Parts: sequence; C-alpha cells; structure tokens
Amino acid sequence: MIFQKLDQSQKRSTILESPTGSGKTVSVLFHVVSKYPDRRVVFLTRTNSQGENLLREARALGLEKVMTFFGRGEMCLYKKQASEMSQGTPEEQSSFCRVLVEMHKSGKIGCQYETNFERDWRKTIMSQEDFLNLGKEEYCPYFAQKSLAADAKVLVTSYSFFLNPFIRERFLGWMEAELKDIILIADEAHNIPDLTRNLLSKKLTYNTLSNCSKEIDQFGDLLINKVNVSYIVESLNKALDTLLKEGDRIITTQEVTEAYMDSFQMNSLDIKNLLNLAANFGLSIKESKSAEGKLPRSYIYNASVLGSRLMDDDEGYSVTISHNEEPSGISIMNLETYEILRFFGDSYRTYFMSGTISPFSKFIDEVGVKDPEKIVIKADYLERNLKVLFVDDVTSRYTMKDESRERMNSYIRDIVENVKHNKIIFCTSYEQLSSFLEIDMKGRIFFERKGMSNEEFVNLMTNFKQKGGNLFAVINGRISEGIDLPGKLVETAVLTGIPYPPPSPETSAMELFYEMKFRRGWEYAYDAVAATRIRQALGRLIRSPEEKGVAIILDSRAKKFRPELPNLYLSKDVVSETNAFLD
Repeated sequence: MIFQKLDQSQKRSTILESPTGSGKTVSVLFHVVSKYPDRRVVFLTRTNSQGENLLREARALGLEKVMTFFGRGEMCLYKKQASEMSQGTPEEQSSFCRVLVEMHKSGKIGCQYETNFERDWRKTIMSQEDFLNLGKEEYCPYFAQKSLAADAKVLVTSYSFFLNPFIRERFLGWMEAELKDIILIADEAHNIPDLTRNLLSKKLTYNTLSNCSKEIDQFGDLLINKVNVSYIVESLNKALDTLLKEGDRIITTQEVTEAYMDSFQMNSLDIKNLLNLAANFGLSIKESKSAEGKLPRSYIYNASVLGSRLMDDDEGYSVTISHNEEPSGISIMNLETYEILRFFGDSYRTYFMSGTISPFSKFIDEVGVKDPEKIVIKADYLERNLKVLFVDDVTSRYTMKDESRERMNSYIRDIVENVKHNKIIFCTSYEQLSSFLEIDMKGRIFFERKGMSNEEFVNLMTNFKQKGGNLFAVINGRISEGIDLPGKLVETAVLTGIPYPPPSPETSAMELFYEMKFRRGWEYAYDAVAATRIRQALGRLIRSPEEKGVAIILDSRAKKFRPELPNLYLSKDVVSETNAFLD
C-alpha cells in the first residue's frame, strides 16, 4: 500500500506517516531506487541504529554501493591516543585532524593512519563497522568514507551533516554532487525542528568561564587596552550573577548590556571592543594548541564571541534565556527553523518519514515544505491489538497534582503488583519518577536515571530484557523513542500524566513565536508536543501484527487526545481490563 501511494505522487516533497513495523523504510527505499535509478540518495538519520536498519533493507533489496558516513568523533581511530577528538566540535575536529596528519607526514608523532584510500569497495554495502575495520590495514576510516562517497549510490548519514550549511556544502563536495540532483530521505523526521534549534542555540555558562581562568593560568593574563583578560572573565561572571538572580526567564539584550556595563564599569562600545580583542587572544591560543598537536579549542575565544553576540539585537527570531539548572548560564535560543531548512526544497526529491509526524500543519510550517504530498498509512492491526485505557479521577496537571498524588500512587502500586505482564511506566519527569520509587510496592523494579552513561543505560536495558518486570522511565527520555522491545518484552505502557512540556521560558517563547507566526500558539507549543510524546511512548508496544499491548493513561485529560487515539476507552478497573485483554 505504501509503495502504491508513493508511486502515484508527482510532487517534489512527500510526507509519510506510517506506524512502526509497517515497512515504510523499505517501501521508500525501493520506490526511490526503482523509479529514479540514475539518482543518488542520502538517507538522513538521528541514530546509528536507525542507519543500520536502512543497511539491512538495502541488503535485502540487493543494492550496491551503499555506505554509512559518520563524523570524526565516531570514526577516528587516533582518539584512543587523543580522547579530545570525540569532545570537539566538527570545526575543531577537522583542524585537529589536519594537524595530526601533517605532523605524521613531517616525521613527528601524529596520526599514523593512511588518508589516501583508493575507491575500492571491499563490500557492496559498507557499514560503520566495515569502515572501522579498515584501521587494521592502517587506513583511516573517516578518509575512506570521503573517498567512497564520490562513488556511492546511497549514503546513510546523520542529520548534523545537512542541518549545518557549511558541513552540508563540504559533504556534497565529497560526493561530487549538487543538491538539485540528490534525493533526500529523512527518517524520524518529526525530530528535525528540535534538532535544528539545538544546533543553532549557544550557551555561556559558569563552567565555560571557569575553563577560561584555567586557560589564563596556562597561557598568561594578557593585558588588553590596560585591562587584563582575567578582568574580562571576572566581569562576565559578575554579569551572569546579576542576570541569574531572578531565576529562569527570558531576558532582553538591553538587560544583558546593562549587566555588562555594571560589571565591566565601561560603556557598551568599549565592552564590545574589549571582547573582540579577547577573542583575538583566544585565536592565538587555538593556534598554539594546534601547533602542539592538541585540540584547537579556546574557551576564552568561545566566551568572548558569544558574550559579544549576547549584546546584539537579532533581526531574526531568537531569545536570550537565563538558566539556573546546571550547567547554569545564559543562552541564545533560535525559534525559527524554516529559513535554515529550506535546503530540503532544493533537492531533486525529499521524503520525510515518521510514525508520529502529524499534525502536518506544524511540521510544514516549521520545515517550510511547499505543497507536499501527504500520505497517512493506518495499520488495521493497531486497532485490534492495542487497547488504550484512561482514568478520570487523577491528573498530573500542575495546579492539581497534589490532590491527585495519593490516588496516583495507589494506581501505580496496583498496576506494578497486579498487572501480570512486563511494563514500562513513563513518568512526566525525573522528580515524579523518584517519588514513585518511594512507594512500598512488590515487584521487580528497574528505573532510568538522569545523566546515565551509555554503558549504564545498556546494562539497564539488558537486565530488563533478561529478567522482565517494571521499568520506570521518563516520557521524553531515551526509552520512549527508538528503543526496540519486540514481542512480550513489553506488553503494557503506563503514562503517569499527559506529557505537556513543563512550564519554562523556552516553552513560553515557543508559544509566543507560534502565535505570532502561525496563530497556533498553544496548539503547536503544547498540544502537538504532548500528542507526539504519547504516540511515541505507545509505539514501544506494537511493532508487528503479531503483538498485543495495553496502554494506560493516568490522567483525565487523555480524552482531549481522542482524535490521535481512536481506540481510547474510559476504564473503571485498569488492572482487570489489562489482564483480560492480554491473557
């Protein structure tokens, strides 16, 4: 069905919403390579595991010259000797790599891996692991990717290579191609706007300024216009103190400038000039580190450039926000995304795929897609195999959560102890998750912790898969999107509230922006986000026609989302109804 609908479309952009397990990836890939055999394809993904899924489909279709392409942070083998490589920005990594290669060529200690790789396809489909294995032959995996990119028919890469316009141009250069000739496939496309905002946002923190002081200890306290660099850092620290006094909030450039003038004891023009000169000192530090074969990073440079930018009135849509939560500081948050995402419209064809991309209007407005083909695939088995229950006597609404707490805890205890099947309990926050762990309840409990390392997270999921029980997680965390738990690993998902974004300056700014631009402030900033999070969480349950599951929403406001959840039912006994449906 998906392939037929794709084949009927003649438009340059297609938005495809289809549930997990419906075959959307293989359908889009087969459609593209069969209908446009002379076109090259770039498949954009958020995670490496999603890229591996594409490679599996490519092997099944018998495709050739398919490859992954990932950044230096993931592909560099020298990072075992220089761990800094994984921590740098793409620009820092590129400069660091160039210096290490040149050092080795000149007979100094540098990177020994060979950068000249013939266009030799060792396999018809080259995965990340295949490229990394070239290190055994002393070839650099990253440069091997660059060599084969010019010859590849299908490239799988991360969004970061295309969302950053400078990296995108370099990437197309390695492909020896123009965007107008390329077909783009964007996987889990509902993430694109937030990924773009994260890429554009910058933050000045106390941690950054602390690292500036360490750089001064190492490289000297340069005197600039009768002022030491340490004075500049101290003044920025004092300005942060002033701006953070009133808590998390949106602050104006005038407030920033006034805080600077008070802490620097100078006028704004002199402060601007001083920060520019400090940035030049930072550049000299970067050059010095580069000459020593170190990551060319200068915190003085970064703090000076961003500190100066915080004084500027931005002609675009951006806001400055203060944050007291670690790492505390002030940030510039870009609100609009469609200007930077217009490149999608310049490709030969673009396909946006997701299981939860609706409402289409919000996605189209944020990405700036013009007159796209909209395809929605409904899986009949979801209505048969997924039951969504809700209760009407509790809520996580901020103004009523205290009076609902005891009933909510009672529901959690009853579900944990009496629903016989493996469960994920999706909490609205880490604070709420921690409060549930204090409940006296019987059962095998696993829980996600804030700030877990990758190793800790993998161990958590491995233990849960092996032993089963009750997994407590946060609705917008790693488990609610992208984790594969097929079969009977999870048959029940519990949502302990409607996952609206918590009150914050960021959300308020987005609501105002959406209202100004699209007249849909609350709808886009709150309702659409909550609906997507609910559907993502429920997507952990049913991934094939053979699976069954029950979702339990512990919030009376669930009925508002009935259009997105057609199989939603009010329940008077969630435990009995869940066990009856699954047994």
